[in-house]
Amino acid sequence: MWGILAETLARYLPDQREMLHLSFALGNARHFEGLFLSAGFRDIIVTREARECGFESFDDYWGPIEGGAGSLPLAYRALPETTRRAVREEVRMRLSDFESKGRLVMTVEMLLGAGRV
Repeated sequence: MWGILAETLARYLPDQREMLHLSFALGNARHFEGLFLSAGFRDIIVTREARECGFESFDDYWGPIEGGAGSLPLAYRALPETTRRAVREEVRMRLSDFESKGRLVMTVEMLLGAGRV
């Protein structure tokens, strides 16, 4: 859901690539489990879940980005106006693959972890 924005921003801000992709750093189940282990947890269970996420329109998706909350939106807001327009248009174009009857419908995948101390 946010990967396309991160990839697009990274092309305009290559020196910030690592920071822009930081929110995806816990996508590896073994790494995620290892963090639990190193924190002293045992009987760890890591599951991968996928959920459908929808927005009524691209503008509904883009509103929080314009609002500037979070690392990706903050990076976007720091760009010059003409670059922001280019980023927005590219993201809109790439997200059109997820459009259905005017709505954006995407799958969000996440890892959930639990353990005992």
